[in-house]
Amino acid sequence: MRAETDAVFEIPLSDAPDAARLSLTRAQCPATASAMVVDHQGRSRVVEVPGENALTVYLDKQEIVTLMTLGQAPEALIMGYLRNQRLVESLADLLSVHVDWDVGACAVHTRQGRGSELAARTATRMAKRTVTTGCGQGTMFGDWLDELQPLHSEATLAVSTLDAALARVLALDTVYKRAGSVHACALLRNTPAVPLVYHVEDVGRHNAVDAIGGLMWLDEEGGADKIFYTTGRLTSEMVMKTVQMGVPFLVSRSGLTQMGLSMAQEMGITLICRARVGRHLVYSHGERMTRGEA
Repeated sequence: MRAETDAVFEIPLSDAPDAARLSLTRAQCPATASAMVVDHQGRSRVVEVPGENALTVYLDKQEIVTLMTLGQAPEALIMGYLRNQRLVESLADLLSVHVDWDVGACAVHTRQGRGSELAARTATRMAKRTVTTGCGQGTMFGDWLDELQPLHSEATLAVSTLDAALARVLALDTVYKRAGSVHACALLRNTPAVPLVYHVEDVGRHNAVDAIGGLMWLDEEGGADKIFYTTGRLTSEMVMKTVQMGVPFLVSRSGLTQMGLSMAQEMGITLICRARVGRHLVYSHGERMTRGEA
């Protein structure tokens, strides 16, 4: 599937010396394609189905992973993936992130390049690979848990703000409404008006959360005053990525796993599941929830 645009642009990096810049493509794919179906009454009609594209990531020419993605924000997805996996820890380390859908690949180049300390650290992390639960087969590299620190937050979330956030997300014009079969993640500000910061849809919830992580990294957006929403179930990996983003409130319209709950309790995440406007279940750190205004 061809990208809508493959332009290359550069952005300045505020945390890099000598006015260093990061080169990025904007290789967004069409979100849906047309398919002919026959309904229960034997009538033919055209419907929309979500796109799914294989994107192989090369870090300094070393193959890292192949991700199946909707392709709505591939550069942010790759950046978030690399950061969440701790394969690249500083934005200043990145020289370029170029996606080419003609070959189904993303070439990531760092300033240090191959043979550097960063490359050695990447190889060490990749030596330990865990395939996690969920659609799209999430992965974890290295010893994540050993490096995570609990999130200590004094933030509170009013039930009315939570309901407003859920209503805000439900009102969006989404690929899911048009074609189904995708997951979505959203980042919202924890204020009564709950402004939407980012909304990303993809074929797997792991991709959607990584893309938001990449956007936060690129925009230097902190997580302390945010609410993270996902349509997918809350597993240990989802909780761990939320901790890394510094967001104290993780909300899902779906359920959770026992390990996800245990991780949230240990890492200081308020876990809210089965969330709909007017009803929800708080599984961990419920002391942060209030009945009044935020």
